[in-house]
Amino acid sequence: MRIARLFVGQAAAELYLPPPTHTFICNNGDSKLLQTHESSETKYWAALLVKINTEKSVARKLTELGIENFVPTQTEFHYWSDRRKKIERVVIPMVVFALVNKELEKEIVKFSFVYKFMSYPGRKDVAKIPTEQIDMLKLMLEKANSSVEISHSVQKIGEKIEIIRGPLKGLSGELCYFDREKTKVGVYVELLGYACVSVNKNYIKIRNY
Repeated sequence: MRIARLFVGQAAAELYLPPPTHTFICNNGDSKLLQTHESSETKYWAALLVKINTEKSVARKLTELGIENFVPTQTEFHYWSDRRKKIERVVIPMVVFALVNKELEKEIVKFSFVYKFMSYPGRKDVAKIPTEQIDMLKLMLEKANSSVEISHSVQKIGEKIEIIRGPLKGLSGELCYFDREKTKVGVYVELLGYACVSVNKNYIKIRNY
């Protein structure tokens, strides 16, 4: 808290000044002027539900407003007979992750480009997504050399594992057996299921803790 000392004659008075404000300008007509005070409240990751195919544009708007966010994407190449096109595929459609606190929650839901925050069934409070899950998902998307897919259910969840070799070295997750031909590792993301990727069996170490 900032304190200003004001002298009137021989008397002194302390004025408690509010913290500085950030002014956010939204250019799409939702909120012409949004002012929020700095807060010491701990921020957490939450999942925003947005319109299909607007994930990247919503992320840009949040970035312009100074709100940290994350859209899980993976670079892919689509081939035709005469050309090749590089695209950024959205891995979790209609979802944008945002780093928020209670104050930001109240402001973000006012935007027309956001449907709502995701919450657990039967509950109204926003579901908080552990930072570790976001970090592991980012690592998987950055390093994986095969397609990352979201699965809401898997045939079997095995032991806790760590990848010790290859491009995904350092990734921690759970072993998911889909069939005899493939070994997949899944990183659980709160509410959304498992982000799964194929991994060489020789790269996997079972964690004993």
